[in-house]
Amino acid sequence: MTHQSTLGPSKTLARTLSITAAGALTALCGLAGCSDADDAQSAVREAGRSFSSVAASDPSSHAQQNYLETEKLVSEFIDSEDAYGEAAAVSLALSKLGQASLASQEASAAETTALRRARVIRGMISEWLTMTAIAEAAGTFDPSEEISEINELIEIRREDIQRYEQLSQQIESEIGQHESRIAELRQQAAEEKNQAGGLELQMPSVSAAEAAEIAQRVREHTLRADQYEFEAVRLEGMADQRRPEAQEINLNLERANSQIDLLEKAAQELRDREQSSQDDERLARQSMQAAAERIEEAVSGYTQFREDEVRSANERAISLARSALTALRDANDVTRQIATLTQASVQQTLAECYARQAAGYAEEALLYRGLQEAGLSNQWDQMIESARQAQSEARESANQAFL
Repeated sequence: MTHQSTLGPSKTLARTLSITAAGALTALCGLAGCSDADDAQSAVREAGRSFSSVAASDPSSHAQQNYLETEKLVSEFIDSEDAYGEAAAVSLALSKLGQASLASQEASAAETTALRRARVIRGMISEWLTMTAIAEAAGTFDPSEEISEINELIEIRREDIQRYEQLSQQIESEIGQHESRIAELRQQAAEEKNQAGGLELQMPSVSAAEAAEIAQRVREHTLRADQYEFEAVRLEGMADQRRPEAQEINLNLERANSQIDLLEKAAQELRDREQSSQDDERLARQSMQAAAERIEEAVSGYTQFREDEVRSANERAISLARSALTALRDANDVTRQIATLTQASVQQTLAECYARQAAGYAEEALLYRGLQEAGLSNQWDQMIESARQAQSEARESANQAFL
């Protein structure tokens, strides 16, 4: 059988306990046949008035002092062999119960503070995990294979360029040779035509026989001029046929150079991304280290806080509740019914203290498990086992107290 953890007695519960205590003590005085002159009766009644005062005011303001004064007031009478001794024992138990209730509130506040600290640490864990993911993602970026493939393509394009340049030079050389030869042929044709023209100018001034001879020579010069011109035209046609091929090769050269530029830019972008990734990884790992140090400091503070503040507050509340139970052992006959009711209230307070303590240890174990799963180094197994063992013991004590 298990029970849900609570935050401990509230101020309303403390006031209710005080009212119940005041009424119970009044009844005790009646059962005992109290006399106004009796010191024990006076102490018990004073205890009742003290509890009534606590019930009528804010329990947190003067309750602790009233409970302590009441405890001191009735302590000397608990050994009496009459109803007053039993009444004093119940008064002492109620005083202890009131103190336990206040201590339980303090323990609840300490547990709440510890819970807030645990939530802060969980936020730090999330930050550390984020930085870890960034660092791992940045660290896995390796463009070497892609860059190698790009370099292979660049090398192929450079070989193409070399081949295109050789073809271009060859064609340009052929065209240049044709153009040079064409110029020579046209020069020769022009000379032949000039000679033919000069001979024609002589024909009117010579005899018919000489003119016929000159005409033959003119035809020879003209024929050679035509042959030179024909050859020039033929070579010009051959040159014109190679020019489109040369233009296409030049376009291929430009395209290959452009592709190399693009490939080199792509490779540089990959190298830049690699450098950026390395920078991101370095910064992320620095942030990881800083986050891990903050977590270590926060966990140390959390563990110390639970060990000192939380544990001390819980143990004080539990100790006071157990002291109340011890005081009730002296209430047997006249006060048995009231003592039984008081004992039930003490057991409930004690159960709540243990249940709250068990919940705190469970939260502590969960936090350590989260730190372990996040990959942060520490002796988490030992710490988890210790917290779970303490949780189990506190839960069992809570179950026994509730029963």
